[in-house]
Amino acid sequence: MQLKLLTLNLWRYYDFENRFENTITEISRLQPDVIFLQEVQIDETLSPFSQVELLKEKLNAYKYSIHSNIYPKTSQRGVNLEIPVQHGMAVLSKYPIINSFEYYLKQSEKEKELRSNLCFDINLNEQIIKLANIHFGNKEEWAKKQIQQFTNYLKNRNETRIMAGDFNMYGLENYKNLYPEYLSSIEFKKYISFPEKNWCLDYFLIPKTMKFVEIDVIEKYLSDQKGIFGVVEI
Repeated sequence: MQLKLLTLNLWRYYDFENRFENTITEISRLQPDVIFLQEVQIDETLSPFSQVELLKEKLNAYKYSIHSNIYPKTSQRGVNLEIPVQHGMAVLSKYPIINSFEYYLKQSEKEKELRSNLCFDINLNEQIIKLANIHFGNKEEWAKKQIQQFTNYLKNRNETRIMAGDFNMYGLENYKNLYPEYLSSIEFKKYISFPEKNWCLDYFLIPKTMKFVEIDVIEKYLSDQKGIFGVVEI
C-alpha cells in the first residue's frame, strides 16, 4: 500500500496573496493523502480564519484537519505587532485522523520560540498509520538536540512514526546516528528545499519497515522553502 505525502513550511502570511492559488493548484495536481504544514497563522488584520481553513475551503478532498495549539507572536522580523498573530502547525488529511497530541520540545538557551511536534494517527483502509508533523528549532545545534529528544521519546513508547516537516537541519544525512530506526528522504534523493541558501531543511523520515518510492521538489512558488512531495510504500 502506498501513502502520498506533502510537507510545506507555509511561511506565515508573507506574500500569501501571490502564493495561495499556486498552493491550491499544486495540491490539486499531486493529490497527497496527508499534508504537513508548518508556520500556519491566524492574522486577524487579514482574516479571522486560519490559513489552513482558507486552504481547506478550496480543497474538498480533505475532510479531516487538525491544528496544533497556537500561541501569540507579538513581533515578526523585529517589528512589534499591534495585534499579535496566532502561530502554529496544521495537518490536512483525506483519511480519518483518529488520534492526535502535541509533544513539546525542550527549548535551548536563547531559544525564544516554543516548539512542538504534532503527532497524529490516521485510519488508512483499516490500517492505523502513525505520523508526526515536525518543526525543530531554527539553529542546527537546537534541532540536533530536539530530534534526539523526540526519537528517544518514541523509542520509550515502543513506536515509530512517519515524520515530515521543517527539520532546520542543513545536512540531516550527516546525523544518521540520531535516527537509527529511520530512512531519510535526502538519502533516497538529493534535493534543495531552501534555495536562497542552497540548503535542505525539509525532510521525510520513515521507519525502516517502509520504503521510499518517490521524492519530488515542487518548483512552483509556494513559500520561501520548497514543498516536498513523497510517496511511501507502507
